[in-house]
Amino acid sequence: MRQLLLRALFLVSLLLVPRLEARAEDGADVVVRVEVHGRVVSVQAELVIPASQEKVWDVLTDFDNLPRFLTNIATSKVLSRQGNTVRVAQTGTTSFGPLTIEFQSEREITLMPIDGFESRMLSGNMKQYRGSTRLEASGNGTRVVYQAEAVPDTILPPGLGISLIQAETREHYQEIRNEVLRRKEPR
Repeated sequence: MRQLLLRALFLVSLLLVPRLEARAEDGADVVVRVEVHGRVVSVQAELVIPASQEKVWDVLTDFDNLPRFLTNIATSKVLSRQGNTVRVAQTGTTSFGPLTIEFQSEREITLMPIDGFESRMLSGNMKQYRGSTRLEASGNGTRVVYQAEAVPDTILPPGLGISLIQAETREHYQEIRNEVLRRKEPR
């Protein structure tokens, strides 16, 4: 049975690779690097959004409204706020062709207005997660630099896992950029 599942994942990966490459070209302005060392997945993403740090900050920290503009987030709720520390619970799904992966997390986020924030998982369906997001002025915009290390609770399919994480991360930051630009437009 396990052998059959591995073969099915391999076949799905062959079908998805051309689609993922096309998406990468669409979002070439979002640079994403993913490395896997044993069970630890390291993700780095960087992009420049043509908006002020304040506008980018407002979107990134609009936790209760994330499902309105991030397609993989089903629910996002602030559980508590204490000074610059926020506890957020989120659920969502990630789909790759016929495969759908559900996720849930409760994270503690330490805000450093308007320069960035750090996040760590308190509970959820990952064994471990720590991430940071930094905002830096860059010409007429804001550079967003994201770094995270996670230990998933499932094994990543060889070859496919990295491509899927890159595509999801790229799409995530494209959607954030789109929301910042939408809010930036005069009404």
